[in-house]
Amino acid sequence: MILLLAGCRLKTYNPEIADFSQGACVESGNFSYTCDISLADNVVTVTATSTNATGMSIVYNGKSALFRYSDMEYEIVSDKIDYTNPARAVYDAFEALRAGMPDNASKTADGFRYDGKTELGSFTLLQYEDYSYKSISFKDADIHIIFTEKGE
Repeated sequence: MILLLAGCRLKTYNPEIADFSQGACVESGNFSYTCDISLADNVVTVTATSTNATGMSIVYNGKSALFRYSDMEYEIVSDKIDYTNPARAVYDAFEALRAGMPDNASKTADGFRYDGKTELGSFTLLQYEDYSYKSISFKDADIHIIFTEKGE
């Protein structure tokens, strides 16, 4: 018996990991805060928009983190930065995704799902069809970042 599936083919899609700038709510355990998160030219910047840290920025490039608050700046080399630091966590996740593309992508009802692993543990990144981000969760570390529009 020969079965022909003429006209049937797998639907293809092109997930894209690109630079972005979005607002977010970072949750870890019982603590949460809002911030703006951006990825541009392989540098992640997280700027707090709530709590006593409002206005503090962490700029992480994979080698060091620059902490900025008011007129103060302090730079720390990468091996001294905890993996739970949100700028490092986001940077490491996107680096892992870039290294594993496209094998770690799947289609969801409203976009794409990416699974990966960093030193912080396993993570899942959800992206909308317009390529904006929905969330990233680091299950092992109990860190969840829910993206919104910038400044929301």
